[in-house]
Amino acid sequence: MTEQLLQRYFANQVTPDEARRVLDWLNTEAGQVYLQARIDAQFNGAEWLVPDTVSAPDAERILSAIRSRMEPEPATLSAEIPVRRLSTWTQAMRWAAVLAGFVLLATGAFTAYKQWYPDDLICQTAFGKISTLTLPDGSTVTLNGNSRLRYAPRWASHQTREVWLDGEGYFRVTHQQNHERFVVHLPNKLNIEVLGTQFNVMARQARAKVVLNTGKIRLDVGEQAKEKLVMRPGDLFYADVKAKVYYRKHVDAAAQAAWQSGKLTFDGTTLQEVAQMLKDTYGVNVIITDPALQRQTISGTIPNQSMQTILNGLTTLFDLHITQQPNQIIIQ
Repeated sequence: MTEQLLQRYFANQVTPDEARRVLDWLNTEAGQVYLQARIDAQFNGAEWLVPDTVSAPDAERILSAIRSRMEPEPATLSAEIPVRRLSTWTQAMRWAAVLAGFVLLATGAFTAYKQWYPDDLICQTAFGKISTLTLPDGSTVTLNGNSRLRYAPRWASHQTREVWLDGEGYFRVTHQQNHERFVVHLPNKLNIEVLGTQFNVMARQARAKVVLNTGKIRLDVGEQAKEKLVMRPGDLFYADVKAKVYYRKHVDAAAQAAWQSGKLTFDGTTLQEVAQMLKDTYGVNVIITDPALQRQTISGTIPNQSMQTILNGLTTLFDLHITQQPNQIIIQ
């Protein structure tokens, strides 16, 4: 799915076949994650003001409304008034208008995404799904669940290679003959500049964590730092822009990226951090009833094939009582 087609769809400028293609994609898990993330990004943006009493729109409800519009309306036959069936084009435009109306009303015409180029490509993973893609320069990115990467379909010689990440990804960046820069843009004006290296990035809302495996990268943390930070292999840099918490420490870089091979490695990780990871990657709300338990740290390795295997591992290794409810997990 391309950003160009999505933007034309939101603007009601698509053919019936294109409208059906977009609707089919939005009806997938990845499409719903994309739509919800786009709405959430607008509501969390600094330019968007909304009263505390107003909740963000729900992507699933929006899609339900679209599907209800797609079902034919019952017609009452009359001898005097002829019944006119909607053409495929009219139905497609109505479906597009329904989505555009819901989303434009909710997000202020997508002002948070005004920096996007219309022909950029988007890779969006669903909750709990891992996907690897190859970029135009031969570099590869492995995306964790509920993550999105945007990039241009091609890069010219001597052009800076730029990608935009929201979520978690492991980068294997190729070195180019002309030494073109490779820049990863993260939310909240955090940027990573590399020449040829491997590193893991987690960028969720106001939080970001960068771990360097090989090579050298330079971090630009925007207005929060007077100079750029140079990282060496094994360095971990953490930033919470909202809380204004920043630190760097040395870690086992391979363990930090073990999620790619179906493992999760914890090294003094608090249960509250584990709860946030489950919410980010699998889309479930995790409640830890005891504040002291939230601060408890755990160390060890557990399988990462699914959310259930993670919960089973936590229960077995760390003597936790976990209760599962629809879209909610309670840890005691």
